[in-house]
Amino acid sequence: METAIETQELTSLFDSNTSLEVITFYVGKTQYATPVSEVRYIEQDKRNTTRIEVDKKVGAEVTSYQGKPVPIYDLANLMGCEAEYEANLEVLQILKDREKEHLSWMDSLESCLKDDSDFSLAKDPNLCAFGKWLLEFEADDEILADILEDFETPHKKIHTLASELLAMRDNDQRAESLVVLEAERTKTFAKLMALFAAAQDRLENITRPILLYIDTGKKMIAVRLNAISDIVTYSQADYTTQAEVDDNPQLNSLNFFSGYLENNDSELPPCVLLDWRLFSGNSPQLVQ
Repeated sequence: METAIETQELTSLFDSNTSLEVITFYVGKTQYATPVSEVRYIEQDKRNTTRIEVDKKVGAEVTSYQGKPVPIYDLANLMGCEAEYEANLEVLQILKDREKEHLSWMDSLESCLKDDSDFSLAKDPNLCAFGKWLLEFEADDEILADILEDFETPHKKIHTLASELLAMRDNDQRAESLVVLEAERTKTFAKLMALFAAAQDRLENITRPILLYIDTGKKMIAVRLNAISDIVTYSQADYTTQAEVDDNPQLNSLNFFSGYLENNDSELPPCVLLDWRLFSGNSPQLVQ
């Protein structure tokens, strides 16, 4: 009986022309869609929110809509995965930290050249924290991937510079080593710093989470997404219920997952249709 009621409600999403206009977006590599009829407002996620901390990683988050508090649900977390914008923020922090380390690295090398002290930092570009990270990290964004690839030459040159200049210092060529260091600081190292800035700028440009304010029919909620892809119209013939495809019990917790929309582009897999009227969340999401 419950399944029949839910199916009947879902069918009513399609209008008299048997079409449905939806907003599409991605979580990971999967495309999802929310009916435009359920969305009341869209904005960039820039507001201050009220967050009740449960522990260091978990909390309940609330914003406001038309003067009333509404809970925020992070769609990626509801799906059990990390949100793209959260991953981007982690990478952004890594780049900021590694940039500071290389600024300190250059200052330390200069000090060692001047006062004959031992230089204990990495001389091998693959052994510094950034070099190790760079070897393992794969960027999904093509522009960011190109920027990270450009790091290889200046990063390698800067690190190998240490052994060369320290050898010059120890061979009574301190003044010459400092001249070379200054030249490389304004040339190779400046390029390295410019790449750090470009990578951070790219991450900031692609990290713009938004909030969809959705009327579930029972209450207003805000759903956080990394970005919106498009607004598309599907016909009722494109729609297949989840029950018709698979009765996978692991999907039972996603009670607002109603079925699939077949894309017109045969190279694209089906889009997952969400119906927030079926959403049974009774409290703000525990954000991890």
